[in-house]
Amino acid sequence: MIPLRIVFGEEVLRDVADITAEEFYRRLEAGERATTSTPSAGEYLEALIGADGAEIVCLTLPDHLSGMFTAANLAARLFHESGDERRVTVIDTGTAAAGLGLVARAAAELCAASATADCVYRRVHEACRSVRMFGTLRTLTYLARGGHVPSIAASVSGLLDVRPILELRSGEVHRYALARTESHVLTTFREIAERELPKGQPLWVLAFHSSDEQAAQSILDAVASVTRVARAEVIPLTPALGAHTGPGMSGFAAMPVALS
Repeated sequence: MIPLRIVFGEEVLRDVADITAEEFYRRLEAGERATTSTPSAGEYLEALIGADGAEIVCLTLPDHLSGMFTAANLAARLFHESGDERRVTVIDTGTAAAGLGLVARAAAELCAASATADCVYRRVHEACRSVRMFGTLRTLTYLARGGHVPSIAASVSGLLDVRPILELRSGEVHRYALARTESHVLTTFREIAERELPKGQPLWVLAFHSSDEQAAQSILDAVASVTRVARAEVIPLTPALGAHTGPGMSGFAAMPVALS
C-alpha cells in the first residue's frame, strides 16, 4: 500500500496511515478544504525494493485520473536499472475505490495461496474487465471545486435536489441516471443491478460510502434483492477519494466470484 497525500493547507497527511476516514470527514464537514497529491516515483521505488516477492504486481488507478500509473512505471524502470532482476508489472486497473478494492482482493487471495505470477496476472486482467462500479453523490460541490464538473452544474443540482448516478468503467466516468429522492436512488441501484450484473452468477460485492454507512448498507440490500451475492462488505471510502467526492457518496462495485 502506497498512500496518497491528503493536504489541509500546510498540513500534509498520508491517506489512512495518518488520518482516519471518520476524522477526515469531520474536518471536511466543519468547513476545511482538502486536496490530494500523488505518491512520488521514489516512494514507489522504495516499496518495490522492500517487497519480498519473487515477482511484483503493482495495481494503480486509471492513468488519466491519477499520476500513480506514470510514477509506478518510472519506479519500475529505475528498479530494473538498479540491477534487481525481479519482474515488476504495473497494471492500470481502469477502476478505483471499491472497484480497485475488488481487483486487489482477488489478486491478494491468489498471492496468499502461492499462485504463479501468470495466474495472478490473468486473474487481475479478468477482474479489471468484469468489475462494475456505480455510485451517487449528495452534492457535486466537491467535484466542482476540483474542476471535475462546472460550478454552475453543482449549484443547479443542489437547488433541484437531483442525485446523479455515475458509473466508472474502463477508466471513464459516465452519468448513468438521475434520481430525485432517496427511495428513487435505491430503486435505481436495484434496477442497475438487475440490468447490468451477470444473471445467476455468485457475485462479490463491495458497498461503499463516505460518512454514510447506512446508505451503503441499503444499497447492498437492494443489490442482494435481485442478484446472487455470495461475498459482501460495507466499506468507507478513504480520505483520498473523499477529498474529491465529499461526504455523502455511496454506491457499490461488483464482479463474479469465479472468473473464467
